Amino acid sequence: MAPGASAELAARAARLCAVMDSTTNARIAEHGLTRADFDVLAALRGAGPGHRLRPMDLSALCRLSSGGTSNVLRRMTESGYVVREADLHDGRSSWAQLTVEGLRVVEAVQEGVDAVHSRVLRRLPPGVVDALSALLAQAVDALESQAR
Repeated sequence: MAPGASAELAARAARLCAVMDSTTNARIAEHGLTRADFDVLAALRGAGPGHRLRPMDLSALCRLSSGGTSNVLRRMTESGYVVREADLHDGRSSWAQLTVEGLRVVEAVQEGVDAVHSRVLRRLPPGVVDALSALLAQAVDALESQAR
């Protein structure tokens, strides 16, 4: 590895992330949501049939503290995007479930995010997005497996 290559990689990855995040956050804000709100709604959407998860699972998936997750769930419940249900098998636990309106909102936001990302990434030469994505997946998989 060339001297300074790791710092250069980290800096470029951070710049790419900043470009993608700024466009994502702008679309999310248009719907009156914070990034944490969107991340929780998207995690629930991706949870499969029923669109529900335990708050502790949401915390882990969204990299939020338990207090942060509680605050987001409270806001999303007040907005009608999420309902909270007691866990019938464990009285100490509960479930957060996406409502029909929550699903509509998260899908609308994701559609807007996808559209703007497509416009941004169209500036790259053909094949670059797929190549970068494959290389980054390989790097992340290798690095995360070593961290375990």
